[in-house]
Amino acid sequence: MNPTLEYEFVFQVRLDFEERTRFQPTTPMGGRVYVPVVGGTITGPRLQGRVMPQSGADWARGHSDGASEINAHYMFEASDGTPIYIHNRGYLYGRGGDGKPIPPEQKKGFEIVPSTYFVCTPVFDTPVGPHDWLTRTVIVGLGQRISEPDHSIFNYFEIRS
Repeated sequence: MNPTLEYEFVFQVRLDFEERTRFQPTTPMGGRVYVPVVGGTITGPRLQGRVMPQSGADWARGHSDGASEINAHYMFEASDGTPIYIHNRGYLYGRGGDGKPIPPEQKKGFEIVPSTYFVCTPVFDTPVGPHDWLTRTVIVGLGQRISEPDHSIFNYFEIRS
């Protein structure tokens, strides 16, 4: 049997940032950056609302291969007032203006590169009710970091077999 996977777009999140704190010096495991979320919006066919300001942050770690590991925790508030916790884990990859990956020797820690993209697997916690489908659904996210103004956009997809 060769199962196939299908996906469906469920919502988009815009995360807004104001500051990034880089921990120096780096450790043998890589550099660490703390990026608190200051707000954002959620739009889409299955979820709408806002990112609660100052509700969490990303604790990113740079790797020697040029990728960065993301480990973010923050809160959403659905349009009906339901609180939703998200733990977003994944990777951030840099791309140059030509669309090709930036070689590790040209990337300097967490500098803002012309284009970056994310691949992530979020886990949610929400009260029983209209949004608890998030707690039992496999979701993947694809995102992009934009430097001016400093924000990221994530598109989330439900995975089905």
